[in-house]
Amino acid sequence: MKRKFYVIMAVLSGLIFGLSLFYYLKNMQNSSNLELKPLVVAAMDIPARTIVQANQLEIKKVPGNGYPQGGASSIQEVSGKVLLVGIKKGDVLLSPMLEPSFKAGSAADIPLNGFSLTVPEGKRALAIPVSQVGSVGYKVKPGDRVDVLVTIDIKAEGGSKTVTSLAAQDVLVLNTGETTAKESEKTQGSGSYILAVNVSQAMAVTLGSEKGSIRLLLRNPANKEVLAEPPVDPNVYYDPNYFNHYK
Repeated sequence: MKRKFYVIMAVLSGLIFGLSLFYYLKNMQNSSNLELKPLVVAAMDIPARTIVQANQLEIKKVPGNGYPQGGASSIQEVSGKVLLVGIKKGDVLLSPMLEPSFKAGSAADIPLNGFSLTVPEGKRALAIPVSQVGSVGYKVKPGDRVDVLVTIDIKAEGGSKTVTSLAAQDVLVLNTGETTAKESEKTQGSGSYILAVNVSQAMAVTLGSEKGSIRLLLRNPANKEVLAEPPVDPNVYYDPNYFNHYK
């Protein structure tokens, strides 16, 4: 009886081992058949606000089914662009981290680093003070995109009225400024936020900053919607159709 039991156990063990070996070899074959794609990564630490050089990059092969969105497959796609954020050796360079460098004059006139390189072509860097509440609780960081709301008192018939208006939309945040408080020191005071705006936006935002108050609306980077919204005044609270429109 014991002999029969041992025979059955040996047969079951053999079947289990055979099935395990089969699935192991099958998985090994599937792994070997995975398509590998080239991905550009940093060959060394690269500081923010520098023009990326080819010798700072290298190619790494990664499985195609795990390829990161926004990754580059060739060094030529990345070299010569401005890196907005600092990265470490081995980090992947993604398209949101990079801006084309605007080169005017000879190449000798262009430094390989410097904050001015982060300013996109056709834009200007503008620093504005924004409170903790106005900056979404200091959650706005370099590389984010924001809308700028201005609340200001304007002259009207019979006196003045307060209006809130969109002064700029889908604006790139270049930096949070040297005066922004550290995590352990944050108060209700203002921090400095540096935005990339065109000249018209710069004038509107500056006026609002000088004569009124500023709030930043943090956007999802995938949201490129630009709205044509008229300024809002206190009379909006008497118009039920306004609120029905934005349910």
